[in-house]
Amino acid sequence: MTCSRALLKPFSILSLLAPMPAMALEPTTTNVLMQAISLSGFCFINLLLTILFFYTGKYQSERFAKMHTLLSIIPAIISLIASLTYIDAAGGISLNVGVIIVCVALSLLPIQLSHSRRAPTHNTPKIIAAFAALLLLLSYFMVPLSLFAVAAAHVAASSQSSLKVKSLCVTILTLGYCHLGFWAYQIVLHS
Repeated sequence: MTCSRALLKPFSILSLLAPMPAMALEPTTTNVLMQAISLSGFCFINLLLTILFFYTGKYQSERFAKMHTLLSIIPAIISLIASLTYIDAAGGISLNVGVIIVCVALSLLPIQLSHSRRAPTHNTPKIIAAFAALLLLLSYFMVPLSLFAVAAAHVAASSQSSLKVKSLCVTILTLGYCHLGFWAYQIVLHS
């Protein structure tokens, strides 16, 4: 009895590594899942930026909150158009529309957070620049994170900050744009 329980754990782990059915690799299913995973990843990083901007007091400006909302809704709109255009199965469309609804709801969050008047501190640019530097470091493993690093560096550079913070932001922007340019070059080269 104890021997069968001891073998249960290794066999369950090995069953996760077993090949999946051939239907899982059908091109339409792969496209649906890749689109849902990509949009979910964007929502997660955008949620981290929303939390960062809220706690640093950037949403005190309603204009900033509206711009963040408009920019974060763009991927959801593009995903909705792509879903309705390219996906034929009802299951795929319903999966992506569900992810799109969650993305739009999280994108509208900055407007709601702008009503709580949390004032920015003198450390706000430092915190945002440090987060941008962290995202830039992580972008060498996941290249799309450099988009968020560049956006956070722009926000930190536009704040009233010291020369050290502005020079850090310029460095992050330079490295981030170079990284994005090299990534775009690689995509074009291998397409």
